[in-house]
Amino acid sequence: MGRHPYRLPSTLGVAGALLLGGALLPVVTREGQLFPSSLAEGVAGGLVALLPRFPEAAVPLLIAGLLLLLACLPRRRASGRLCAILGALGLLATLLLILRTARPGYTVGPSAVLLVGACLLLVAGGLARSSAIRGDTFVAAGILALAGLVALFVLYPIGTVLLKSVVAGGRFAPLLFLETLNRYAPFWRVLRNSLLLALVVGVAAPAIGCAFALVTARSRFRVARLLQSFSLLPIITPPFVIGLAIILLFGLQGTITAGLLGLQTRAVFGFPGLALAQTLSFAPVAYLVLAGVVESMSPALEEASLTLRASPWTTFWRVTFPLLRPGLANAFLLTVIESLADFGNPIILGGDYEVLATEIYFSIIGRYDQALAATLGVILLSFTLTTFLLQRYWVGERSYVVVTGKPTAARLLPLPRALETGLLASCLAWSAFTLVIYGSVVLGGFVKLWGINNRFTLEHYRGLAADGMEALQTTLLLAGLSAPLTAAVGLLLAYLLMRHTFPGRAVLEFCAMLSFAIPGTVIGIGYILAFNEPPLLLTGTATIIVISFVFRNMPVGIRSGIAALTQIDRSLEEASITLRASFATTVRRVLLPLVRPALISALVFSFVRSMTAISAVIFLVSAKWQVSTKVILDQAENGRIGLATAYSTVLIVLMAVAIGGTYLLVGRLLRTVRFEGGTA
Repeated sequence: MGRHPYRLPSTLGVAGALLLGGALLPVVTREGQLFPSSLAEGVAGGLVALLPRFPEAAVPLLIAGLLLLLACLPRRRASGRLCAILGALGLLATLLLILRTARPGYTVGPSAVLLVGACLLLVAGGLARSSAIRGDTFVAAGILALAGLVALFVLYPIGTVLLKSVVAGGRFAPLLFLETLNRYAPFWRVLRNSLLLALVVGVAAPAIGCAFALVTARSRFRVARLLQSFSLLPIITPPFVIGLAIILLFGLQGTITAGLLGLQTRAVFGFPGLALAQTLSFAPVAYLVLAGVVESMSPALEEASLTLRASPWTTFWRVTFPLLRPGLANAFLLTVIESLADFGNPIILGGDYEVLATEIYFSIIGRYDQALAATLGVILLSFTLTTFLLQRYWVGERSYVVVTGKPTAARLLPLPRALETGLLASCLAWSAFTLVIYGSVVLGGFVKLWGINNRFTLEHYRGLAADGMEALQTTLLLAGLSAPLTAAVGLLLAYLLMRHTFPGRAVLEFCAMLSFAIPGTVIGIGYILAFNEPPLLLTGTATIIVISFVFRNMPVGIRSGIAALTQIDRSLEEASITLRASFATTVRRVLLPLVRPALISALVFSFVRSMTAISAVIFLVSAKWQVSTKVILDQAENGRIGLATAYSTVLIVLMAVAIGGTYLLVGRLLRTVRFEGGTA
């Protein structure tokens, strides 16, 4: 007979959590206060004290008493259905109590968190016991908890933005959306600017990424291998650094425009500068997509074409290029999403060329018009979400299998000589230009005033050491806190999606990956609107910044986990469970050692993304919790380009060290795993 998920210690634990949360801890606490200052204050805000005014406070206490009674009865165990019903009732009562006790200046207290967790565990145990969810209590609790977190921190902010665009004065006004757009005169120009920029970058960036992918995989020149480092650039670079570099080179006092050509022009501000900056930023993203496509192609069809006496050029255009089309389409869609969502480059280089991402920001910060910000956010979200759905459909539904799809050990065929030479020359020229871009950022921190006084100085770095270290330390702290949480949430969700079948699995996967398609500015205003009032009063705290980092970067952990789990046979986990190991033990002793490389990659990548984030976090920072990217942006807007570039250089070096160390560590771990696997 299978063991019941609620043996005596577990039942007592849930009952104790309900009683402890009800008697000693407050349901709501003052803003910024995590725990009560005294036991008397905690009891005064607990369930017992709330009973006279809020009858639903009695439900968790009654459930705790019933659990204690069932635990004490000899040879009697609560059925799974009863556990699930009790937990659901307790959860509903707790949520109702949280809503009814909410008041200005107060937020959710530790008692509410403890009560929700205990009731959720009770529901999970009941579902596992009744086989509604296949797996033990830990699996069921993980599914319910992650679904709740995704609903709260991904769907709820989006829904808040949608509601704000059609709700006025607490009343539903469906025409408010159109009225807001009619009041905003430049709407059509801003929309046209955003779409035109996205389309141009969506064509240019994949073309450059495809050239790099073909050269690094198929070129006969050894120098082509050096171009692989091109893929690291968008990861280690803050979003607006390229915009700063373009100003240094092509601005009013730019090295190329003013120094070499003698021109005083502002032409770089607007569409030309934005298109160049975004192409530089997102071409490496397209390369990452297309490199996998090129390297996975089997040369069998090309060999057959050449055997039938087709020329190398005919083979390339009639065989190779059609196989690249799905990768090009995927890169195009991803680049369009990135361009529409980009905030850093437009805020630096936009000038009079307004785009949706920056107009949302100015609607909140400059005009204090939440309805306009929400309306523009809905417009931007509709375009990015549509593109995201197209990308998922293209990748998920289309099949481009080369003959049998089986891997081959044959080397990829070289490109036609003229094409290879032309692509290599273009890639080397683009790489040289990219190095000039990054070199100008580094040099900008060592000159007094770029283009006017180029005398060497360490003044900017001394200013950074004096005034910028606090923000850098805060950023390191927040990124360090969010990185393990992001990796843990992403990998756990990947495991549940890959290894378990449960109702709503496809919906949970889609919603979890949805944060990739949501622009950072929309996430930012969503969090501001959703968590700026009771019962979840989180704005201005470090908590909301960490939460935004976790759920913004969660798809990275999910994809890393899925990629690792596809290479691990289920039989290893089944053997562990057959030997009566719990799910937690199986994860700790079997899965974690095998997914260590993916875990470390997710940790470092989420850390890097948190360190360089700007579009969402710019809405969430406060005087107490400043981040480095916001400080850099403020310095650039105030004309302190030298200090901004010095700060950017420090961030780039930190990110490069983190990425390089990760590659070395992951490589060592992979060799260790292979060695242990070979000797076992």
